[in-house]
Amino acid sequence: MEGQPVRKLLLVGSLCLVVGCVETSVQPLSQSSFKISTEAEDLCGAKGTRQIAFREAAIEVIKRGEDRFVVVGDQSRSEITGGIFTTYGGFDTYGTNTQDMVIQIVRKGDPGFSDALSARQTLGPDWQAIVAKGSSDSCL
Repeated sequence: MEGQPVRKLLLVGSLCLVVGCVETSVQPLSQSSFKISTEAEDLCGAKGTRQIAFREAAIEVIKRGEDRFVVVGDQSRSEITGGIFTTYGGFDTYGTNTQDMVIQIVRKGDPGFSDALSARQTLGPDWQAIVAKGSSDSCL
């Protein structure tokens, strides 16, 4: 039984490498704004991480009972978090991508309402199922 925690850790780590683990958090900033922070394994890439963060922002807007929003802050970064020697004689690095977005909810009657993005349109015709499912834990 001693090796089980190690095996579980290796299994989870392997799954993260295969499917690209994603973690998203939401930080309220005001009654009408919040910050989305998404961190994803290297497999997702910067573009995939940005797409996930944008999707999560749309989900959060709908959860708050609204539909329109504007991205008022956007920052991304990539980090190398480790490396491994491969059997092919090389050294591969792996890392994470992070995307932070500050979202401003725009309500009917607010300036810029007609130019704001629609959360429902962002998520597509299955937006209700996507919101019900909630946050994604992979980039696939």
